[in-house]
Amino acid sequence: MNILEKKIINARWNLSKIQFLYPPDNFPGSFSNEIMQMKHEAKKEAKISTLLTDIEASDGPMAAMNVLNRLDHIQFILNNIEAFTADNCLEKAILKLYTRENSSFESGGLYDIWHELFSHCNREQFYSLGSPFPEEPVLAFRGSVTGLAKGFCWTVNQQKIDWFTERWRDKSLGGGTIFSTHICRQDVLIYLNDKEQEEIIISPQFLETAEIREI
Repeated sequence: MNILEKKIINARWNLSKIQFLYPPDNFPGSFSNEIMQMKHEAKKEAKISTLLTDIEASDGPMAAMNVLNRLDHIQFILNNIEAFTADNCLEKAILKLYTRENSSFESGGLYDIWHELFSHCNREQFYSLGSPFPEEPVLAFRGSVTGLAKGFCWTVNQQKIDWFTERWRDKSLGGGTIFSTHICRQDVLIYLNDKEQEEIIISPQFLETAEIREI
């Protein structure tokens, strides 16, 4: 075990399965010239060592996560859920990552992983990060270019629904499928009412029994 591997194991945070470097910082191939290969490996180790130093100096798990490449963020949260919870920032971190990667008219991403992450959230804290949602059932919609009906992100923005309905009307030109379901306040993890998106992230429990229709 080299010094860098020891640093990763003994780090303040759980860095298991963290890749650290991605292209172009990490050249995935190898050089035919041995000296060039050694220089490449040395540069990689130096970059990772700098990342480790910055992570160790970070003030809390959110700051530590932000030091890493964004492709490592989900794994870092999964590794350090207890630390995020103790620092009262788990819900904020998960919301940041989810809204960055998903919307009500995308495929839905890594369903099983988001299911696990949302299941760790405190429902009241997560809901408080958004806007109040009506108590009575509301008809909500989502779209998917892959035909995936089950997804966590839905919208109640009628203009957005109409725009996608018209855009995807001719299936021969590509497009996707639009689904609808009725959502109540108790089904909502958070309602993001920015008047353009009006997106709802719904609970994993609701999705298990939701009646979702294709329109």
